[in-house]
Amino acid sequence: MNWLLYSKVLAFTSLALWASVAFSQDIPWHLGSLTPQASSAAPSSINTAKIKPGPNPVVVAVIDSGVIASHPSLQGQLLPGYDMLAPPNNLRNTRSSNFSPDERDSRCAGRQVSNAFRTHGTEVSSLIAGNGANGVYGVNPTAKIVAVRLFGACAMARNDLLDAISWAAGFSVAGVPDNPNPARVINLSIAGGLSVCGADLQLLINRVVEKKIFVVAAAGNNFHKPLPEPANCKGVVSVGALNAENRIEVYSALDPRTVLYAPGGGKRLAIDAPWAVNKLKVATYELDFTGQERSAALLRGVGTSYAAPVVSGFISLWLSYLPEKNPADLTRELNKFLRDVEPLAKCVDCVPRGLVSTVKLDSP
Repeated sequence: MNWLLYSKVLAFTSLALWASVAFSQDIPWHLGSLTPQASSAAPSSINTAKIKPGPNPVVVAVIDSGVIASHPSLQGQLLPGYDMLAPPNNLRNTRSSNFSPDERDSRCAGRQVSNAFRTHGTEVSSLIAGNGANGVYGVNPTAKIVAVRLFGACAMARNDLLDAISWAAGFSVAGVPDNPNPARVINLSIAGGLSVCGADLQLLINRVVEKKIFVVAAAGNNFHKPLPEPANCKGVVSVGALNAENRIEVYSALDPRTVLYAPGGGKRLAIDAPWAVNKLKVATYELDFTGQERSAALLRGVGTSYAAPVVSGFISLWLSYLPEKNPADLTRELNKFLRDVEPLAKCVDCVPRGLVSTVKLDSP
């Protein structure tokens, strides 16, 4: 089937599902509320709960640990992805089209892959494009995810990161088939590289942005230290984390260069409110009483890794109405999508702002 026609069919199907479930189940606190009273929404919610996606399909690349494609909340949401981990860090000994994470019992140099690493990419993807099954709603349920596996039981190599970004953007990578569905948005829920963006990474980001592709990166969970790579690269939409009460989380990076903040969750809040749970609902996996892995929808998301896909989903929702928009447009128009966030005294130069939809997304 023609990709454009296929995308429109999937978009219609996802939109119909969104319409049928959005008004029959509770909406996650980070998306806002379906009721007109402002007081019914969490202070840091992005207020997209009532916004139906636009008519244009948008591809979002999730460069992460891989995605478990069988999860019900991601059915119909995935396009062909790729495993960009090169040997010796790839336990499969080769790059391939198998973008699933390492098996639960995988080991590398005596270290067993944690369940959090294994499900990370699946959880991140669900915050962008979750179809509503089991109450897991993506910001844009008509977005299509291209999963690019970058890390697993073994360490991640810098060259793999560069190749993963290149492939996601539609650039040719030696020895790998070209990506048939180049992304408009690239989500990097990873942090911890160099304290200054390396020339190699910055050059690549420049090429990606020139191609009108948005790059969103987690600010990092470094407890109020400056931005690491890739969030510190110019042209990247760096995302810090807020709690449900619109305050910067204690674990989030704190840097004047942070572009914006979004719900990232944390410890339970000492308040009497529906959002006191302060964790994002994600599509994930857990063990049943026999020790077997099963799909689940859990309030588990905590970290800038989860704030970043909320922003990626928002950008894709915006593009679903206005597909001609580019990163420069976002920079010019960003103020209309932001709210004030309580500043922290330890960063006198910081002017933190949170993501929120207060205008029609189809406004040019």
